[in-house]
Amino acid sequence: MDSSYFSDFYAEMRPGIARFIRARFPFDLAEDLANETMLTLWQKDVAAPTSEIAERQLRSFVYSIAIGHIRNAERKQAAEGRLTTALGEAKLLIRGDIGDPTYEAVLPDRVGSLIAELSFDDRQALNLMLAGFRTSDIAAILEVTPKAASMRLSRAKDRLRTKMAGEGVRGDG
Repeated sequence: MDSSYFSDFYAEMRPGIARFIRARFPFDLAEDLANETMLTLWQKDVAAPTSEIAERQLRSFVYSIAIGHIRNAERKQAAEGRLTTALGEAKLLIRGDIGDPTYEAVLPDRVGSLIAELSFDDRQALNLMLAGFRTSDIAAILEVTPKAASMRLSRAKDRLRTKMAGEGVRGDG
């Protein structure tokens, strides 16, 4: 699809897509999802329609993309709800070098702010781990396989280590 056609199509379709999404989400999130929908359409590099039927099919396709983004956002909100429920009043447990499993330490503020800069998935996995959940529990909470939870944790730790190294923050393990 050439950029001039897409610009016109975007100007015409995006407001309707945003209204469609606003039926389920707050304004800001709906606007973001509408923009993501149109970006996804652009990335798919669909051919410009050459007939009225093809135009209707393209519009239908855009709404199906929007529905996919809506479902992803709903899953993310459900996961956040499960995370909140699972954590409840849990404390952050960080095991020290003394070998005592009841040793509790305060998470340094700088490390906490570095965690806050990570992606949602990374923050979610690390927060569950820091709250003392085992990988199998994290897998159940996130509704993924234990292997996927383990990989997610490993990647999140790697990203956090990289951020810590870039900030000159030392970490033990």
